[in-house]
Amino acid sequence: MRRTEGPSALERLLARKSVGRILRSFLRPPEVTATNQLDVREAYRLWAPRYSNETTTHYLDDELARTMLEGLPRNHLLDAGCGAGARIRDIPGAVGIDLSPEMLAAGGLHSVVAGDINAMPFASGQFDMVWCRLVLGHLRDPFPAYREFCRVCMPGGHVFVTDFHPEAVVAGHRRAFNDQAGAVHEIEHYVHTDHTELAAQAGLELVATRDGAVGPSLRDFYVHGIGRKAYIRDFGLNLVSAYLFRLPRN
Repeated sequence: MRRTEGPSALERLLARKSVGRILRSFLRPPEVTATNQLDVREAYRLWAPRYSNETTTHYLDDELARTMLEGLPRNHLLDAGCGAGARIRDIPGAVGIDLSPEMLAAGGLHSVVAGDINAMPFASGQFDMVWCRLVLGHLRDPFPAYREFCRVCMPGGHVFVTDFHPEAVVAGHRRAFNDQAGAVHEIEHYVHTDHTELAAQAGLELVATRDGAVGPSLRDFYVHGIGRKAYIRDFGLNLVSAYLFRLPRN
């Protein structure tokens, strides 16, 4: 899906923040006509048979991970909130945990366990890399999860967290899916702007933070999905925020 050509003249114009803000004020996404808002456990139970990671937010998440984690060790990797396990499928020795047994079953991996990331069944200091990607927005209070990331991370190891960007919520985007019957469901979601502060309280040091915005690499997702008009509307909008933390050795 990645496009290799540079931005067009229109995209260069849209890259101006003032232009993007004006467009989004007039071209807000259509309201999600959901049957109801589901809690995380029920939502992913229903979504599991149709689940796919090939979405704009997951693609941006992968882009950020490739850029921010390049060269870092992952000999003992934990994916906390791994879903169907697609991110760790080709990483030898990687382990995943997810709240949804149905999602884990859909992925068919053996190196995963069903469980809560707020209280994980792993030894302290077990992992040199902990991922928690596009998960913490489903938690009302992410601090217990951050404490667990610290506990299971080796001193000197890293914790990588991504979340649905607050700007996307303000612009009208929602976390929703279609079940097998075609009904639309919105998933329980909370906006967090304090990841750095929560991580610091838990004992982590910030290494880097970056945002993932709609741009040329997502052009085909939009054109073959929700359309060129939506791409023009969203160009430059931040959809994913990413944070890389380190657990100090002392």
